[in-house]
Amino acid sequence: MHAALNNIRVAFGPLVAVDDVSIAIAAGEVHAVVGENGAGKSTLMNVLFGLIKPEAGTIEVEGVARNWASPQDAIRAGLGMVHQHFMLQEEMTVLENIVLCGEPVNRFGFVDFNRARQKLADGFREHGIVIDLDATVGGLAVGQRQVVEILKMLYRDARLLILDEPTAVLTPQEKDRLFGILRSFAASGKSIVIITHKLDEVLEIADRVSVMRGGRLVSSGPLGETSKDRIAREIIGGDLPPPLKPAARTPGEVVLSVRGLRAGTRGWVGPLSFDVHAGEIVGIAGVSGNGQAELIRALAGLAPGVAGEIMLNGQPVDRLDVGGRRRTGMSYIPEDRQRAGLALGATVAENANAGRDDVSTFSRGPFLDRAAMASFARGLIERYRIKVAGPSALASTMSGGNKQKLVVGRELARGTPLVIAENPTWGVDIGAIELIHAELLRMRDQGHAVLLVSTELDEILRLSDRVLVMYSGTLSEPIEAADADRNRIGALMTSRTDAALRSVA
Repeated sequence: MHAALNNIRVAFGPLVAVDDVSIAIAAGEVHAVVGENGAGKSTLMNVLFGLIKPEAGTIEVEGVARNWASPQDAIRAGLGMVHQHFMLQEEMTVLENIVLCGEPVNRFGFVDFNRARQKLADGFREHGIVIDLDATVGGLAVGQRQVVEILKMLYRDARLLILDEPTAVLTPQEKDRLFGILRSFAASGKSIVIITHKLDEVLEIADRVSVMRGGRLVSSGPLGETSKDRIAREIIGGDLPPPLKPAARTPGEVVLSVRGLRAGTRGWVGPLSFDVHAGEIVGIAGVSGNGQAELIRALAGLAPGVAGEIMLNGQPVDRLDVGGRRRTGMSYIPEDRQRAGLALGATVAENANAGRDDVSTFSRGPFLDRAAMASFARGLIERYRIKVAGPSALASTMSGGNKQKLVVGRELARGTPLVIAENPTWGVDIGAIELIHAELLRMRDQGHAVLLVSTELDEILRLSDRVLVMYSGTLSEPIEAADADRNRIGALMTSRTDAALRSVA
């Protein structure tokens, strides 16, 4: 399917999100749209899909001018979109999610699931897709949920597919399977648009690349006519700073001590024992789904551990709730900024000050000091280069990467002895990754203890003083940074070996 956006302009109040952008999408190719957080990538594609009505400009599909009244018009015309945060009903099955709002009905008025299965079976054979249609979505891995979203588009006969940060939380294996499906789609004549920050993946799958910066189109052309370095320079408007490397230092006292911890349903994760000292970053690497989420929930107080002991600053915190642990000296950057990190209906200022309402700086007696809260929020906006209309804007108006920067800035500003960072650079651009990494290293160099949990192996290897690998609910022996090479860590992430994995009584 051929499509084009011509001279598109979108503004949210005083903020111009897309400024006179024209872009063409050809049939049978993968078109990557890249740029910093807030560059206008998602907004532009939301215009194409009918979620946002532009102030100016036109949409063409197969050479015909279109004026979408809603996304339903775009869907009927053959467009489909998978958003960065999935829109699935977790209590329903895969098949029920796929046919939702487009159910085939038999002559008796009942949903004809057999007809839907047959239609999907044809697509499965053509594109090499494997998934259990009767599985409940709530029990699926992230990569499988991504496939369900794609199957929703396939079921509706979409010929132009838009995917917003499709690999943000996928494992390398899940990413490879997804790319295989997308290549098959393109080979069958479908058009694929990928909004992404990951330049290595752009080089791996894209046929054409469009770069946006500050709401404007910087360049658009075949992948063969550009390079990774050129794309990076175009994204940030200059050269990237050299990568930061942790300076060698001697760790201080133990800040977090974990002994015999069991977590998850019926304690399937553990028992785990490890320490994090002041002035060090301990990285936990692993393929998603091996127990990292259960470990972090137990440490943060979001779910009680089944057994074991957690000591923070020499004090037991096992029985404390989230607030109690934060008061004892813990900051937490959650993986899910949408559900756990932010109140989307609250303002940027309110979110920036969440958890700080009892601090005298931000209150006047029993009342909040709104001016002080706004001033603090403006400081975070400036320091972390958050693109938003201002402290009074709703958090829901920000792009995913800018939401992440707000959460990171808020948590690090608390200056607690322990920082737990769970996939802290998920969905942020290359410039913001450098900034967040620098801030985590700054915390470490100032004597804070940092527990970094990440599915990005490069992030773990780049920042960690010691590395633990999680596999099937068990942790490896700690590996010093000097010995943490990619092949060794990668092998531990994908298999259990008696020599490498500890057994804790």
